[in-house]
Amino acid sequence: MSIAIVTTTSSTAVSLTTAIGIGVGGALIAILLVMLLSSRELITASSKRSRSIMAMLDAVIIPLLVVFALTIVFQVMEIVAPIA
Repeated sequence: MSIAIVTTTSSTAVSLTTAIGIGVGGALIAILLVMLLSSRELITASSKRSRSIMAMLDAVIIPLLVVFALTIVFQVMEIVAPIA
C-alpha cells in the first residue's frame, strides 16, 4: 500500500518539474505582456486616462511579468543544466 503511494507521489513530482510546453506558453505570455504594456503606455499618454483603468492594467501586468521572468529562468536553467 505504501509503495503505491510513494510511486504515485514520485511520478507526480517528476511530471511537475518537467518543462513540457513552456515554449508555447512563454510565447503567449510574451505577446500578451507586450500588448498590455503598449496599451498602458498609450493610455498613460492619453488625456482621458483613468486611475481605475491604470490600476486594473497594473494588476494584470505585474503577475504576467513574474510569470515571464520565471519562464525565462526555467528556459535558461534547462539550457545550462538539462533535466535528466
